[in-house]
Amino acid sequence: MWTKTLIGAALLAVLGTGPLHAAPTQCDTKIDGEPVTIFYDTADPTFSSFRERFLRRGHQCPGAVVITYLMPDLSAAEREVFCANYDPLTQSHSMPAQGRRDNFGRCVEPSKTCKLVNTTKQEAMTLMGVGRQAEDGMRPSLFSSTVSAVTHSSGAMILSGNAGALTGILSSVGTSVGAAVSAPAVLVGAAASVVVIGGAVYLCSDED
Repeated sequence: MWTKTLIGAALLAVLGTGPLHAAPTQCDTKIDGEPVTIFYDTADPTFSSFRERFLRRGHQCPGAVVITYLMPDLSAAEREVFCANYDPLTQSHSMPAQGRRDNFGRCVEPSKTCKLVNTTKQEAMTLMGVGRQAEDGMRPSLFSSTVSAVTHSSGAMILSGNAGALTGILSSVGTSVGAAVSAPAVLVGAAASVVVIGGAVYLCSDED
């Protein structure tokens, strides 16, 4: 169940602000249909720019706050590669997606939902290196016209393209990464993306 309330020093530590300088507030949202109340620090620069414009209208959680809640191990800069998918009909967020953000952290257009892949940091770093080599044109035999490698401004390496082609590349790096992309539910989709950031790997696809 997603129903949770985050309070006190634990969340303030996640946001990088000590309790002596805290300006805590709360917001409400749904994640995958389950109600969630999030307490966070409005003095944090990541959130202060929209606290007056947005939160007084029903205290609904901005997308950037939801992403922080769902991805506490990443820094604010690392989370910039992700946006919050939001369904206005159900007023519910889903897991973070890889895509462009609006001013509040929500996805500008419907984007592929991302899931953390159970992999080692060494595999993640190896995959990061493979992507950088591809950007420099050093892996022509491994990368085809159906797969691209791009370094995001956040520092993330994004591999995008045909899910089948991605499977071959990722299988050469680590079995856990390759197995995640080769899952039947992922391969049904025409495209997928793999995001490597902060020593972690996220698989982004249309998989439910």
